[in-house]
Amino acid sequence: MKPLDGIRVLDFTHAIAGPTCTQMLQQLGAEVIKIEPPEKGDDFRHYTEHAGLPGTSVPFASANFGKRSVTLNLKSEDGRRIARELAAKADIVVENYRPGVIARLGLGYDELAKANPRLIMLSLSGFGQQGPMRDWGAYDHIAQAVSGMAVMNGTDAGPFKIGIPVVDCFSGYLGVIAVMAALRERDASGQGKQIDVAMLDAALKIMGSAASVWSYTGVTPKGTGNRGFRLVATAEYYACADGWIALGANHQHQIEILFGVLGHGEMLDDPRLSTHQARVDNYAALKGWLTEELLSRKAEELEIALTEAGVPAAMLRDVGQIMQHPQLAARGLVWQAELPGGAKPLDVLGPGFAVERDAELPRVPVLGADTDAVLAELGLSAEAIAALRAAKTI
Repeated sequence: MKPLDGIRVLDFTHAIAGPTCTQMLQQLGAEVIKIEPPEKGDDFRHYTEHAGLPGTSVPFASANFGKRSVTLNLKSEDGRRIARELAAKADIVVENYRPGVIARLGLGYDELAKANPRLIMLSLSGFGQQGPMRDWGAYDHIAQAVSGMAVMNGTDAGPFKIGIPVVDCFSGYLGVIAVMAALRERDASGQGKQIDVAMLDAALKIMGSAASVWSYTGVTPKGTGNRGFRLVATAEYYACADGWIALGANHQHQIEILFGVLGHGEMLDDPRLSTHQARVDNYAALKGWLTEELLSRKAEELEIALTEAGVPAAMLRDVGQIMQHPQLAARGLVWQAELPGGAKPLDVLGPGFAVERDAELPRVPVLGADTDAVLAELGLSAEAIAALRAAKTI
């Protein structure tokens, strides 16, 4: 049994943040019915075409496997009526339209809760359901820009966005936490609720320590590039003879070990390097020495020597290298999904903690593949379904 067995989610989401949320709910056992526009479907299906799979990009597949796909034209009255009927039998509705859109469709929380007071409705948006930025559009890099994250991630060369959609994903995970809390409340009260999650809020939540530093001191934290949080040169990225190494020597005993492994224990006799504050004050000198010293070392050998000695360190890897590392197999992080039309199953990532897997591989949904079955579960006849298709409602 999975934690959310028996829970039904109606998924009106697209792109990344919303599907990330409903994907996690699916992996926890919920049945997720993904509502998509007829013919085209979720735009994310078409973002990047990989492996010759039209209408099913690999990024889309990784965020939507295991869901059921139903096509509904929500601009039609019949489409909206069917959506309301589905919501009446759902536990959770998740949507990530711009604020106000879902209500204008007659599918807002106030409307749906009349027929289903136990309903939990999560709205994910760029800036939330209120405030002067409410109606602004947002993508991940926009949220990184406006939140200060891109500046924090930058250097003297300028701001840099983080290379993965970190705000999108974290917004989805915040949504999962909020939904799980609402389910717990509903267990006690029998009453559902509306939840509002914003990408800007999620970005600032990630940056909580920086926000508090500014609030308390009035000093805006600056980007530190590849330097670690303690701002010492011994916790940074360095080029080696065969790649790059990330050093994590922050504390006195770690720095003693680092210098010892490098064969230069005498470095601690230098008053410029003997204490933490001295090393911060003389950052440039220590970094210059490490830069030259590590160019003659092999990253993998340093990784082994330092980690065995008790100093955090890691050779920089690309995604392909870490995906093949035995650590991932030991953790059970890599799952597989059936990819219709693909030459092989798709490697996908599990929830990040232990959850029972399904006996059969979850399937990446072909657009509209489950429409007839879901409508039949609502009690519609084959003739009624055929009429809806003829009218382009489905």
